[in-house]
Amino acid sequence: MDKKKMEDTALRVIGDMGGAFSMALGYIGDRLGLFKAMSGAGKLSSIALADKTGLNERYVREWANAMVAAEYIEYEEESHEFFMTDEQSAVLADEDSPMFVGGAFHFTVPSILNTKKIMQIFKDGGGIPYSDIGDEIPEAIERLFRPGYVNFLTRDWLASVPGLINRLENSAKVVDVGCGCGQSSIAMAEAFPNTKVLGIDYNPPSIKRANDLAKAKGLKNVEFLEAPAHEIPNNENYDLVCSFDCIHDMVDPRLTLKAIRGAMSDDGFYVWSEPNVHENPLKRRDPVGKAFSALSPLHCMTVSLAYGGEGLGTVIGETAIMKLAREAEFSSIEKLSIEHPLNQFFALKP
Repeated sequence: MDKKKMEDTALRVIGDMGGAFSMALGYIGDRLGLFKAMSGAGKLSSIALADKTGLNERYVREWANAMVAAEYIEYEEESHEFFMTDEQSAVLADEDSPMFVGGAFHFTVPSILNTKKIMQIFKDGGGIPYSDIGDEIPEAIERLFRPGYVNFLTRDWLASVPGLINRLENSAKVVDVGCGCGQSSIAMAEAFPNTKVLGIDYNPPSIKRANDLAKAKGLKNVEFLEAPAHEIPNNENYDLVCSFDCIHDMVDPRLTLKAIRGAMSDDGFYVWSEPNVHENPLKRRDPVGKAFSALSPLHCMTVSLAYGGEGLGTVIGETAIMKLAREAEFSSIEKLSIEHPLNQFFALKP
């Protein structure tokens, strides 16, 4: 037995334990406004931070010490004060920042709370329906993916498809499959006022949230439909169909892909994103691969299996994407040259 390898494995587990506890404390900091209170505020004592947030000083002090150890915030030894760098603020406090990851805290902790349910499912089979996965989950997913939609969707991702932006700027019809709380649909509607956008999702609270957001923004060119992903209205021929990080969640992904192909105009495009993770588990030994692999049985796979679905799991990889596209009889599929840490993107033609 290799003692060094044994020690390395043990320390990796201890490191992951610290990471899990740090996520819980990060969730507290995100939901109670501690990160936002520190952002741009300069150096603060634990007393000042507690006063600013209305929280208990002793807990605030211990939270701040842990966040320093996690390298989420900074500490000045001489004055015993805490502060955030501009970079830390952009990642932990600024929801419009392209690198904001507060949604990761928000998503992780409620998902882990389902562990005991998942243990029983390991024995009995089945899954947890999305409607029962946790009340916080839809908003958490929205916050996790919103930075990409706000900062990159219309400017970079769609622009990587030749000729697509010109069509969207003039007049086009778009359907956003699995739109969740509508952030991607609304981003397209805002960027392309001459284009009509339809978002489809089967989760009622998500659709309500999407409608409320569209109304608050005064948008007239976007609407939302509460329906399964494969029930795309067939009286339209869409210039663009999108699905962002959701096909792998579907009960019947093949049926959904066939419905997408059938809803497209003859010269339309389908832009499809999935996690940017290799199908080989040995090639997932990096932060993104580790995160998405661990997420799968706790969320993506279980919400599909809950309805007797295929349960593809979070990580399907490029090989499976190509296979599914061929089975749905798309005429062409191209992997887009988009550099993104979390996602890989594909453009398909009917």
